[in-house]
Order: sequence, then C-alpha cells, then structure tokens
Amino acid sequence: MFKKFTPENQNTYQYEANKTFTLSQGNLTRYEFIKDSTNEVSKSYYDFARINFYVSSSTTDNYGSQFNIGNDGSGRNTFLNKFYDNGSIVFIPQNKFDEGIKRGSFLLIDSTTGARIVDDSDGNLYSTNATFSQSVSALSSQDNYVGNIFYNVGVFAITETASFDGSNDYTDVTSGNYTVQYQGTSQINTYEWTCDSQPNTLNNTTNPTVFHTNGLGQLKDNLTGSNYPTYITEIGLYDDQNSLIGYAKLSKPIPKSQKLPMKFLLRMDY
Repeated sequence: MFKKFTPENQNTYQYEANKTFTLSQGNLTRYEFIKDSTNEVSKSYYDFARINFYVSSSTTDNYGSQFNIGNDGSGRNTFLNKFYDNGSIVFIPQNKFDEGIKRGSFLLIDSTTGARIVDDSDGNLYSTNATFSQSVSALSSQDNYVGNIFYNVGVFAITETASFDGSNDYTDVTSGNYTVQYQGTSQINTYEWTCDSQPNTLNNTTNPTVFHTNGLGQLKDNLTGSNYPTYITEIGLYDDQNSLIGYAKLSKPIPKSQKLPMKFLLRMDY
C-alpha cells in the first residue's frame, strides 16, 4: 500500500536555531600578538591577525588584494582601524558555536580587570563599564570600540591598548580569568510531507495477526464487519526503490475512515 507524493504534498524550509554557551578561559585558546617580538609565536599571530582580519583593501600591503575575513563585503559597519603593535586574539572551538556566533549575543566578563565587553551586532566590541573613554560619543562608536568579533569563524580580538580604568590596560583583558557567553547558531532543515488518504484508498492492513493462518489473506471471523475498521499506527517513507528510509509512529492507533478524506502531516528536522 504505497502512494507517491506530489510536489504539492512536500515542503522544505530552514530556520536558525540558537544555543547559549558559557566558556571560561580554560575552554578557549588565547594568544598575545606583538609585532616586533622575539617570540616567534607572538610575532606569527600578529601576522596572522593582520593578514586575515585587519588588512584593508586600500592598503599597500602585498596581501591587500587577498580574501580577508575582516573585510568580507557584508556591508556591516565594522571598525578595523584599531590594530596596533600588540593585542590579543582568542579562538573559540568550532564545536562550541557550530555554524557561527549570533550577532549581538556576545558577552565577555573579565574578573581580573573587571571589564565587561559586549558586541554591537556589527562585529565591534566595546566596554559597558569603562571608566575611561576616548570621546563623549557612544560607547560603540569608532572612537570607543576596543576590538572585534568575527562571528562566522569564532574568533575575537582585543586590539585597544589604552587604559580601561586607570589601573588596567585593555591589553590586560583576557590575560587572566574571564568567561565568555554567546549564542551559537545552526541552520536546521525541515522537511514536511502531507500524507492524504481518500475514503476508498488504503483500507487494507498489513498486520499479520488479523489474518487466518490458511494463507489466503482472509480476516479472522471476529474481525470482519464495520465494527473493525483498519487502524493506522505508522506511516512509512520510502525511496523510489521502495526501501524504507524512515517512519512516523502515531501516539495511538487511528481508525481509517471510509467516508471522509484524512490527512497526516509528517515533519523531519536535521
């Protein structure tokens, strides 16, 4: 008892699912980058950040015409002018954000310096409790932003080097104990099928316990008549070779109507 789906019986759509993560410094990988450091790791991460995130398309640098994550052409108002000789770059494991970090969900709490840093949905980081600021404009302005977050790759950088509160510089942020909280994003594909049945179709059963053992396909005597309709307990999905690829089990058996059309909606997410 098979029935083919028509295009009208099928629908596919996507939605974004979000999951909140809270990670401490032990779950993250931080590197201090220094332009002229004798430490090869610090020097290499300066070059890494410069080339991958902070080289603008107008620079005379040899890498200016290459693909750049910071200048991704998204049209967002991302500030990239604060990239000095030193700073810090932090990597979030991909299994802790899936396909990306949701814009506007990032919060960094640095218990060593007391800094609270959030994102402005455009890829800029700014402090919500800074004692010092570079201008009287908005905290998230081009003057006052303190770093960047690159949502699609799970990387953020603190690039400001000025003082946070008169005692701690922004270069101290993420050098001690801190936590980050954000929402990871994942695109969920949803498939829907509408399984319909007319009164004169699909009225037979495949339940072997209802038949006589004579092999003739006859119902047992006590199961004949209108008082014993066919019950629907499962709906299977089959490919073009009639191989079962999935099934939906109803919460309770539903009697198959021989008078009214019936419809069942199947939904599968992955």
